[in-house]
Amino acid sequence: MKLKDFSALCFDMDFTLVNYSLKNFLPMVYDVTAQFLVEKKGYPKSLQHRDEADLKLIRQGLLLDKKTHHIIDVTSSGDIISAHDGKRFLSDDKISAIYPDKRWPYFDSYYKRFECDAEYPSYNDTPYFFFDSSFVSPVIPLIFKHMQTLSSSDPDYGEKCLTFYKDMLESFGFNFNPENYKARKGLFFPEMIKNTDLYIKKASPKLKDRLKELRDKGTKLVVITASHVDYTELLMTYAYGSDWRNYFDVVCCRARKPGFFTSSPHSRPFYQWHDKDETVGMECIRELKSDETFLEGHWTLVDKWIKCYAEKPGRVAYVGDSFKSDIVPTKLFSSWDLFAIVLEGKKYLREEREAEFNHVNKKPHLAESEPEGWGSFFGSFEQRTMTAGKLIAHADITMSDIETLASLELDENFESGCFYDFDPY
Repeated sequence: MKLKDFSALCFDMDFTLVNYSLKNFLPMVYDVTAQFLVEKKGYPKSLQHRDEADLKLIRQGLLLDKKTHHIIDVTSSGDIISAHDGKRFLSDDKISAIYPDKRWPYFDSYYKRFECDAEYPSYNDTPYFFFDSSFVSPVIPLIFKHMQTLSSSDPDYGEKCLTFYKDMLESFGFNFNPENYKARKGLFFPEMIKNTDLYIKKASPKLKDRLKELRDKGTKLVVITASHVDYTELLMTYAYGSDWRNYFDVVCCRARKPGFFTSSPHSRPFYQWHDKDETVGMECIRELKSDETFLEGHWTLVDKWIKCYAEKPGRVAYVGDSFKSDIVPTKLFSSWDLFAIVLEGKKYLREEREAEFNHVNKKPHLAESEPEGWGSFFGSFEQRTMTAGKLIAHADITMSDIETLASLELDENFESGCFYDFDPY
């Protein structure tokens, strides 16, 4: 498989085309969530007090079991690696007492479904919540802080926990609802607008040159993001410059993934975007046009446009980071290849070697320590995590950063299923 063999590359935006500074972003998401819970829901102000120990508890790929009120890490075969009850990590004996044979009882149904057939969040339909992104994982220490204010012997303990989870979910709507950007509502978008430079990294000249090179050589480049046009404009302008649209052939916003991949094509038309107000001036269309912006839609219409206008025959790949919105649905519901972006890979970057080294066989280098208590996002070679299992099963190539695309030579062979610039095992 070679990069030059692709007739088109389609990109997610958040945490893919646009790199966030996690050292600033994760604490900010914690803060705006805590502020909502204190000011809107009446929780104690102690929730707003955080330290480094709290931030070390943040990790993607974990599950909240709404029956036991534990947060757990699960292997790709359904065994529980670790569990936290809100106050402490549980011993293996304690885990076995709660979960017979240390097995998560919902694994079989969950692993097969992986929530691809529902729009986010599918909270009420499942006995668990999946922390699949950096937009939601910062609430993990907040859940623990709340549990620490409760007594497990309280007959209303379970109900109080469930109420907190629902309030937590409401905070996501309050802060992350794309409609809030224009009205400057909530706490998240005003902060992102005010301090974009704190949370977003600028794309390197090398990456921008690579995108230009790909397009100049006939590869169609498409943006497919769940973000609305205004937020996309803010981030892409900061990261790539005011001429950012010149790097791409088509921009699709408000894609409402995973439905962009999982829904029926007939139920997901594209809308022509004419105005900065996304609630007016929209025209339902069935065919895309180059150098324009569209809303919503379905992957099959993008695929049809690529086949009609691609300057060269070849494969199509989608580049994304979210397990629920990008990685799993792309492979299960589309004919596209998948390039996965996994930021946790930065902890296992491969060492630099001579120019002719084999990327698949480079040695791992641990760049920073894992969060205390939680093991690796990837698990071990013998005991892979559920998310690592999905990566291995679905990703044609996994990279730690979109910047890696700039170092992947156009005619370089890469092995399908490989971790390109890092090795977690």
